[in-house]
This record gives sequence, C-alpha cells and structure tokens, in this order.
Amino acid sequence: MRKISNLITDHKLSRRQFLISSGTVLSVAVLAACAPAGQAPAAAPADAPAAGAAAAVPTPTVGINEYGKADKPVLLWHGLGGADGATFAKMLEQYAKENEGVAVRSETYAWDVFFQKFPTAVAAGTPPDWVIFHAAEVPQMAGQGLMTPLDDIFFSGDIPKEDFSPAIMSVISSEGKAMAVPFDNHGWLQYVNTKVIKDAGLDPEKLPTNGAEFLDFALKVTTDEAGKHPNDAGFNADKTKVWAIDQSWPRFTIPSTLWQFGGGTVSEDQKKSLLDSEQSMAAIQYWHDLMYKHKVVRPQVPGMAGAYDIYKTNSLAIMWDGTWSLNFFNDNPDIAPPTSYATGLLSMAPDGKQAVKIDSHIMSIPTGVKEDGIERAKKLIKWLSDNGKTWATSGQIPARLSVQKDPAVQGIWSVKAAAEAFNAFGHTEVPHKAFIEIQTAWETAVSGALTNTTPVDQALKEGAKQIQDILDRP
Repeated sequence: MRKISNLITDHKLSRRQFLISSGTVLSVAVLAACAPAGQAPAAAPADAPAAGAAAAVPTPTVGINEYGKADKPVLLWHGLGGADGATFAKMLEQYAKENEGVAVRSETYAWDVFFQKFPTAVAAGTPPDWVIFHAAEVPQMAGQGLMTPLDDIFFSGDIPKEDFSPAIMSVISSEGKAMAVPFDNHGWLQYVNTKVIKDAGLDPEKLPTNGAEFLDFALKVTTDEAGKHPNDAGFNADKTKVWAIDQSWPRFTIPSTLWQFGGGTVSEDQKKSLLDSEQSMAAIQYWHDLMYKHKVVRPQVPGMAGAYDIYKTNSLAIMWDGTWSLNFFNDNPDIAPPTSYATGLLSMAPDGKQAVKIDSHIMSIPTGVKEDGIERAKKLIKWLSDNGKTWATSGQIPARLSVQKDPAVQGIWSVKAAAEAFNAFGHTEVPHKAFIEIQTAWETAVSGALTNTTPVDQALKEGAKQIQDILDRP
C-alpha cells in the first residue's frame, strides 16, 4: 500500500488506489492557494454502530422520512444516519421543493441491516429505486449481480464522466461498465480539544508523533475526578473524568492503526490474511494496553456513551471520527474552532508511520428496478451529484472535480484538514468479492480482543483463520 503523495503522478492506478491519487481528494496545493444509523446518540458517524461496538448487532430501521408529494415517490435505502445525515435530509427536502409533483421516501438503516436487506430485496424482485453504500463494497455487490450498469443511464450525457477521477471510476466499474455514481470521499479525521490539553499543562499544537510519545501524553491528560493520573497512587479508574482518546468506530480506527504498525487485514494480492501478523498483533495489543493496562482509553462495554458525547463535555482530549462530524461541531459551538481543530491522525506506531482509512459513498441503482423507478432515481441522483457543494457542508469531500474547486468547498476547515491528510497518508481497504464477510470476521475478532473476552493473540489467530478460509475459496 503506497502513500498518496507517491501516487499523484502514477498513471497506472490499481482499483485500490482510487482515493489515494484521485482528484476526489482536494490537493494540498489547491487548498493552500484558495467523514449508521443505529448508533449511540449524537456520537456515531453516518456509517457507524454504537461507539465502542466492533461488531454491532443489526438494529431495526432508524428512520423513514418522506419529502414532497407524489403517487410514486422515489424509494431510497442508505445508512447516512449520523451527523452528515442532517445535511442529506436537507438536500432531499430541497430537491422535493424544487421539483413539484416529486416525492422522496428515504429509509435509513444501520449498515449491517442494509447489507442483509439489500440482497434479499433484489432476489425477491422488490428492490428500492436506488441505494447508497461504499466504493469498497462495489466488487462484492457487482459480483453478486446486485447493481445495474449506469453508463447508458448517466454517463452518456447527463453526468460528465470526465468530472470524476479516472481512478475512482475504475474502482466502481465492473467488466468495463460503471456501476455507480460517486458521491464523495470520506474517512477518519482527528479532532483536537485544545482546552482539555491546555488544562493538562500541554501544548495542543505539539502532539505526539509515535506510540511512546502518545502514551506519555495520554498519562498526563487522563485524570479521575480527584485530578489523579493513571500512574498516580490512588487513581480511581471507575471515576475517570477525562480520557486521552477513544476507539470510536473500530471499522475506521482499527484499519488505520493496523496500517500504521505495518499490518492489515488482507494482503494487497488478496491471497493472505494479515490479521495474525506480528505487526497486526502489536497494533491491537497497543489498543488493549491503552484500555486495560494504562487506563487512558475507555474499556469497551455495551451501551457506553459515544465519543461525541464525552468530547463535547470536555472529557476527551483527542477524538478520531469521520469527516462527516462537521455538523456535530456546528451544533456544539462551545467546542468548535478555535476550541477544537482538525488534523490527520497521529501515529501510534513505534516508528511514527502514519496512515488513515478513507472510502467513498456511491449511488447505485439495484438490479431489477423497473423503468419508471430508474427514471425517478436518475433525476434525484443527478441532482445530488450536481449539488455536491451543499454536501460538502456536511464535511465530506465532493466527488465531482469541478465542485472541489469551488472556493466555498475549499474554505471548510475540516474538509481542508481531511484533504491534506488523505493526500499525505490515506489508504483504502483491499477490495474483494467477499469484502463484507471479511470485514465481519476481523471486526468480530478485534471485538473479542478489545472487550477483553478473548486473549489478543487467540482472537486474532481465530479471525485470521476465518479470513484465510474466505480467501482460499475457489
């Protein structure tokens, strides 16, 4: 896996590199010149289960909303139920207002529920008119015959294909056919609470650069209600008032940390599981030690408050969360800039290697949608693609190259930080025809380790075996 900065001039892009070198990540130079429903309250990102839950149990529908009035509304399924969901809802409402006689029925699901419901509906011949999921999942969804090719529907004139990076178009294509319309780039970002760090007597502008430095920082920042630190005599871990950092959503935190340590879940050639490698073991052990040995990160327990909840009460020094978190800060001005600022993830690795997971939301029409449904979906998808400037106000980076150049988009503080980080050290997951199954396997294994129900080495070895069995299938 190569760094973004090394790929910007590489014209032989693999499917994995679509976000790394693509123009969908705003360049640092341009910026200088001019992120599931079923989550914990407020804290969960658009794609997340409850904070701290590595493999959340699927939950019922989060929300059904209708905008406008029509005999046949366009039916949409998606998982944008977090902070950016508010922006998305406003966009759907605006679309309905601008188009008399048009209506939208938006059904928001936890992603785990979505990926159970979506294939079932297609198989039953009752798919929604269109769906939103992620670029990393396209190989599996297209391979299962769940997606309609969109070249003739969109890219023959309605939406200019050249307004997207060729790299991102590659990753969402199957057998030479575009299977989706890219909506954005999103990923993990680091939000720094300057007040909490200053209260600890530290400089919030001088953050740790490796795992050892972070541990020293974390021990100084973390305090109990009596003001004692974890390495002080009499520290009460049950009465912790301020935490150094939070695991937040493992689906982004864990891959980012694995890559920092030189590990991963699956090798680049899709042939070998890396979950039980020495590097991956060290990465998960590091998080385990932060929780249970050093007591600077909350242990993972069911029903725990989300990262947003403790961040906004100044009980968290650093929050790793998604680009979609912008609306959270807009809704909580007390901890918005200048109290907080955004930057790329600090490294927890011994050698200071940096890495961050990035992905893309894509818009797709399922197999089996009838002509009238396709027409309804087509109008709304085009409108959303054309209005990426509004979507950027949720914190996401628009996929359209022309929209990225808009000064208003370039001036959003969190989008600027995300673009710089994604260009510098952003990574995407390895695509695979069984991507979701692999994801579930490593999430379950890591959950066992970090909830302290299974020893780290045992949990990762068992998870690695499950992943290897998947990779070895014909």
